[in-house]
Amino acid sequence: MKMNADFRLNDRVAIVSGAGSGIGAGTAKVLAAQGARVVIAELDPESGARVEAEIRAAGYDARFIACDVREEKSISYMIDAAISQYQKIDILVNNAGITQVVDVDTMSPEEWDQLQSVNLRGMFLMSRACLPYLRQSENPAIVNMSSVNASVTLGGLSAYAASKAGIVGFTKSLAAELAPRIRVNAIAPGAILTEAWRDRDKLNQVLAHRLKYIPLERMGAPEDVGQGVAFLVSDHASYITGTVLTIDGGMTSRLYDGQV
Repeated sequence: MKMNADFRLNDRVAIVSGAGSGIGAGTAKVLAAQGARVVIAELDPESGARVEAEIRAAGYDARFIACDVREEKSISYMIDAAISQYQKIDILVNNAGITQVVDVDTMSPEEWDQLQSVNLRGMFLMSRACLPYLRQSENPAIVNMSSVNASVTLGGLSAYAASKAGIVGFTKSLAAELAPRIRVNAIAPGAILTEAWRDRDKLNQVLAHRLKYIPLERMGAPEDVGQGVAFLVSDHASYITGTVLTIDGGMTSRLYDGQV
């Protein structure tokens, strides 16, 4: 048993997919602040470069490498560039994902497939491609980004909820498959205040309604999720694998607004 485990991630190399904004960007910044060298695997070059610049301006190590998690060649290029830069991979954070709100009776098969291609197929491709390098690491860990929508959700989110539930199953099976060398866990964020929320019309009204169901009475920040990721990939979590950490301010613990 490890005693006095270090929360710091000094010199560990972390790949964070979809790190150009939102939870991915917050996670990349937290891991970098904990000493990791972070690869920002992001499809959008503008946002990826911006997050790299922000991390570097704070005095930490990061590199943006363009990556489309739906494409094996793009993933291979990203990994080759990461190995050329940092020589190893210790941490993989499968964060890239998309959301859609579409009723089943109006959803096209193409819309369903597009979401599953990013959220599930992309996670599979990224994990498989990184495994040879994670197996060489002294401290290998994978964290997959699920959602509270895997277990409690709303109408119009069937494709999204299905993908996030699939991520839980993928995580648990992969944890069993890769044990004892590589730990695999997932995080289920609740209501996190990302750019997508800020772009919504009448945001104040939406927040006022949503906060009634969050015991901690605030939306989460991307860095709140990043702290959970940092814990799960650190030595402090050395006996944790195959689990899902919910970070939702208590939202899924509340049956309804008010008291009994």
